Amino acid sequence: MITNYTNKNEIYVEFIEKTKNKVIDLPEKSQIRLAFLRKGSCFISFAQNFHVPLEVGKLILIPPHNKCLINVTNSMQLMIFYLTVDLNLCNSLPLETLTEVKRKMDDTSREKGSIVLKANEIISDYFKLIRHCLMEKVKSAEFFQMKQHELLYYLGQFYSKEELYYFFKPVLTNDIAFSKACYALCEKAITISDMAKELNYSLSGFKKRFKDVFGIPVYRWICQEKSKKLFHEITCGHKTLTQLSRDFSFSSPAHLTNFCTKMFGDTPSNLRGRKKKTSVSLENLYLG
Repeated sequence: MITNYTNKNEIYVEFIEKTKNKVIDLPEKSQIRLAFLRKGSCFISFAQNFHVPLEVGKLILIPPHNKCLINVTNSMQLMIFYLTVDLNLCNSLPLETLTEVKRKMDDTSREKGSIVLKANEIISDYFKLIRHCLMEKVKSAEFFQMKQHELLYYLGQFYSKEELYYFFKPVLTNDIAFSKACYALCEKAITISDMAKELNYSLSGFKKRFKDVFGIPVYRWICQEKSKKLFHEITCGHKTLTQLSRDFSFSSPAHLTNFCTKMFGDTPSNLRGRKKKTSVSLENLYLG
């Protein structure tokens, strides 16, 4: 029997409501997630960003395969919107086109743009409708996929390319489909040779294609992805150095400390101490 309703328990939208002084630990997901704050206030930490303030009516993108820590500072209502469709802002504006503004941005602006977007009236009403549909127990996969396309269209219509570039920057490459496949394979912790085989490339062809898309060699990218997850665990988690060494396949806590000193410019203990005093961003640390 064919049905318009999903029976695979796919998640398209989550609604989180918490009182103040709570900490929410969101697990890794393979999809891009957009977090929209309806009420209250909170701080969000993920990947290279620590303690980013989120206010009512603001949107932030959580990259795939990243844990996320939410510190609730005031009674909060948060919607997590999963993006499962192709990332086209409209038929004539695929997300890859935002890479064209990168050089212009680097040449003309010394200031870093915001990774947070303020929702206008149309987008705020859009999320009100999604919330209402959730309360009415709408569960059609086709409906939510259609609404994803609608949201991407609104973003493309109402924000400048510069704003969208910084918002989507964590997932932006010149070939989104290829990069999504690489993220998924990286999550399986397979070798570079296996990644090439899975994507039907020769090893040399895969390395060349990867560098063309990501701008860096594949081995360096894998180290950076590992570094982002490790940085998050150090600054936001509570595991001991021994536990982290085991989880990230280091031979010993000393090896882990040496890695952090090289990649982040400081020891794990000092990084945890620093995050209590100030906001720490992985982008401001060394990634060799």
